[in-house]
Amino acid sequence: MNKLRVGYACLARLTFDGEYAKELFDRSLAILAKMDIELVRMDGLTVTEDDAEAMASHFVSEKVDVALIQYGTFSLGSLMPLFAERLQVPIVLWGVPEPSLNGTRLRSNSLCGINMNAHTLMRLGRKYETIFCLPEDAPAELEPLFRSLHCLSRLRNVRLGLVGYRVPGFYTSNCDEMEMRRRLGPELHHITLAEVYDEAGKTDREARKELVDSGCSAACSVEVDSEEFDKAAALYLALKKLVTKYNLDALAVKCWPEFPDSYGVAACWALSRLNDDGIMTSCEGDVYGVVTMLMENFLTGKTPMFADFVAIDEEQNLGIGWHCGAAPTCLASNSEGVAVCKHPSVGGGGKTGVTVSFPLRGGEPATMARLGVGPDGLRLFFAGGEAVDTGPILRGNPAGIRFDRPVRQVLKTILNEGMEHHYAIIHADIRPELRIIAKWLEMGTIDVDAE
Repeated sequence: MNKLRVGYACLARLTFDGEYAKELFDRSLAILAKMDIELVRMDGLTVTEDDAEAMASHFVSEKVDVALIQYGTFSLGSLMPLFAERLQVPIVLWGVPEPSLNGTRLRSNSLCGINMNAHTLMRLGRKYETIFCLPEDAPAELEPLFRSLHCLSRLRNVRLGLVGYRVPGFYTSNCDEMEMRRRLGPELHHITLAEVYDEAGKTDREARKELVDSGCSAACSVEVDSEEFDKAAALYLALKKLVTKYNLDALAVKCWPEFPDSYGVAACWALSRLNDDGIMTSCEGDVYGVVTMLMENFLTGKTPMFADFVAIDEEQNLGIGWHCGAAPTCLASNSEGVAVCKHPSVGGGGKTGVTVSFPLRGGEPATMARLGVGPDGLRLFFAGGEAVDTGPILRGNPAGIRFDRPVRQVLKTILNEGMEHHYAIIHADIRPELRIIAKWLEMGTIDVDAE
């Protein structure tokens, strides 16, 4: 994964304390060098318009993703418009506290500088972020911001595969292909089920056998026959090949009715395996669902689960996410407790393979999120809490979340806002990052935990 390329400049006006600005520059470089970014900079302070022109040109040639503009002191007001005009990337303004107030002159006046230039960017119609802290405190401020901006940058280069279409009657899985591309960036590539079937028929028998053998040895129990498992392995290999063929980053798969009815098995085991491989995959043809999964993955490096919200327990303040058996096994509460099963609902349940069954692990922060559509267009829903191991309360993949808000309030919000019924659940608290993402996308939020 490419790191976020951050262009750093320290602006100053030498009628203030230039030596203090140089000290800030050196301290900031030392701090930024320890962060998980690629740092792009030039030597020395940025003082004149010529300095700013040279710095902006350097940032452009080095293809930075973000410009971090620090005010070591107050600076010429003409510098920021140069950066704003030359750079098409997000700009983060960094002010620092005054080093001393001892009855003499202002040494830095950085606060006034960042204030003035925030106004400049506002008037120029540019979105921006600000931090106000000493260099040693900057990572805590910058890390969630950089994660969010990196996520947005990566989404701009995503290629999604839509296998088939949405499943029958699931209007919640619809997407506006061009609006998604305009606002977020992902390109959608359409793959027919016929092509998947054709590729599955070409898969290597030994490769399928190796998958089946490893799947059986890793499972605590197997209740599907060898023919079903062989078809599931072929489906996985076919989808994996198509991901490579079309240079795809993620998939949304129409998993029924065609796969169980005409191919002969459910798609769940194959989708679980793809998610374990790091290829985010949603079922039921839900494109916005898999984009939500990608957001969560890009923000955390972890693998999320695609789920329905199916039950609440008010006594325990618990919400239950669940899906029928396509969750990645890396999320299992017990890696030795993964069963390979018949589908819990196809044909009334217990008749067709191949799925995986296990509860998700608990004891970690969790966020349930959804990129969806409201009355005013795209919007972002999210609610946070703690993941809870429910135990095997349902066949398939139950995932418990003890929400920070009353679970009845979470449910009421979902229903009153008319949310789609699919969510992505990640073992991390990413609410701060999702708020930043929504701001940069100019997207409405349904932030359950907002004060």
